[in-house]
Amino acid sequence: MHNNTLIVVPAYNEELTIGSVVALSKKYGDVLVVDDGSGDRTHEVAISSGAYVIKHPRNMGKAHALKTAFRYAFEKGYEVVVCIDADGQHNPEEIPKLVEPILKDEADLVIGSRFLEDSKKNIPIYRRFGLKILNATAALTIDGVQITDFQSGFRAMNRRTLEEILKLNGDGYSMEGEALVHLAEKGIRIREVPITVRYDVPNKHKKNPLSHGLELLGGLLGLIGYKRPLLLFSTLSLIAFVIAGGLFLWAMTPYYEEGRVYLTQALGAGIFTIIGIQLFVAGLTLNVLAKMVRE
Repeated sequence: MHNNTLIVVPAYNEELTIGSVVALSKKYGDVLVVDDGSGDRTHEVAISSGAYVIKHPRNMGKAHALKTAFRYAFEKGYEVVVCIDADGQHNPEEIPKLVEPILKDEADLVIGSRFLEDSKKNIPIYRRFGLKILNATAALTIDGVQITDFQSGFRAMNRRTLEEILKLNGDGYSMEGEALVHLAEKGIRIREVPITVRYDVPNKHKKNPLSHGLELLGGLLGLIGYKRPLLLFSTLSLIAFVIAGGLFLWAMTPYYEEGRVYLTQALGAGIFTIIGIQLFVAGLTLNVLAKMVRE
């Protein structure tokens, strides 16, 4: 496994944990750390721990760091690539568990899932709830593939998968989700294995969890809008109609007693009704266009 395997570690200001991640990972393959413009000693610690290091001149985001690593892996001829986070949340000792199905030719992409067997017991309740929403939304974008952990960053892939991912142009964390949609469409065999995750590591949130989650949800809704526009716009249309109905009932509250209506609420009901109609028509139109493009 060692000679043909590259362990990819995208890192940004992870001097406290990068050393141990590299030290534990390098017995399973070569380790490449992509220092994404860190302002601390991530670069120096990674090198002293035995990793190859590519340093971005500025912070460009996780997707760019992964793209840099994937291009390196492809150019150097690696057959297996493993992605693992630099903050110590993932256990490098579980790398063989992800690589094994690939070496046995049972999968092209293996995802470490926090929601299989006993993995999920370590997840804080608020994160588990948020991840469930994201995974349920993501399921609407992928046909025929059951994935429990859409946003896991602990993955292993073969060279065919690597080639397909290099064709993508995803930004930020959304690349992890967009890649799965693209790969599923290309017939990549995707499999999950259970992993353990730590949430007591330092610097574990580079972004506010809520804003990060909303960013991911926005990206997934964009994918649904592309793949299933009628579903997305019909849902939004229904929400608009429900709001319109609520405002209409509110507007009519004083009518039977006083013979008048609340004009502001009535106007709001009319506006949301128009919005609902426009959203539904837009969904129908985009659904037809999407089918034409795919055909």
